[in-house]
Amino acid sequence: MPTAQPHKLRISPRSLAADAYEIDSSTAVIEDSLDMIEGLQAYNRWVYDLLKPHVSGRVLEVGCGTGNITRFLAESADEVVGVDPVARFIARFRERFAGSNKVSSHRCTLADLSTPNAEADCFDTAVSCNVFEHIEDQVAALKQVADHLRPGGKAVIFVPAGPIAFGKLDKELGHYRRYTVASLRQAMQDAGLEWVEGRYSNAVGLFGWWLNSVVLKKTTVPGDQAVWFNRLVPLLSRIEKIIRPPFGQSVVGVARKPLSAALPQLQPAEYRRAA
Repeated sequence: MPTAQPHKLRISPRSLAADAYEIDSSTAVIEDSLDMIEGLQAYNRWVYDLLKPHVSGRVLEVGCGTGNITRFLAESADEVVGVDPVARFIARFRERFAGSNKVSSHRCTLADLSTPNAEADCFDTAVSCNVFEHIEDQVAALKQVADHLRPGGKAVIFVPAGPIAFGKLDKELGHYRRYTVASLRQAMQDAGLEWVEGRYSNAVGLFGWWLNSVVLKKTTVPGDQAVWFNRLVPLLSRIEKIIRPPFGQSVVGVARKPLSAALPQLQPAEYRRAA
């Protein structure tokens, strides 16, 4: 049986400018958060378990960061292609997966990707974890995700939930919003995707985020709290498998590109692949 060829993304040269994506204060806070989350093995596994039933085939990871979820995605996927605009994140990502033949990455945004003109150039699944809250025009970005899915392919979006908990921490991290199942569903449908399902996760964590962000107005997630929470994850995840919470710190939404969707034609332009 022939070996599947690595997925090829065409990327506009403008995305390769050295100064295209400068590090700002929110990016530095995000990097600190990624470093902390990297050590929360139980929590990362919990997030992946929520995504896993919908992950298959060739996967596009939007906002791959330093790869905290990527290593789990590679367990279910034939191939994972990560994209992220922050050069430092991509450098760390590439170092982390240097020995993998299933994982590759590109430093770019969704807007930098050319539109595929054949189903063979599309992905079976697009996954994004804690990214769309950073994007002001979320519907436009979701439409770009849909452009890279084959008809019937799934978009699996994991984002912060609970607008009541929006506070100082969210502002420091550059969040535009926190979601509900209904608001995520609306955004995905507005982008032309067919809603499949959505659910909340981590009800206990929502209280902790509200306390730290709204009441105490902290600017970073307390590391000692995160460590203790990670120890509770096995118990919390078992409980939420039995009883789906009506609210949570996070929400995962799954939507499908319509089977009837036609692939847009690639417009003539000069492109080259990122290194």
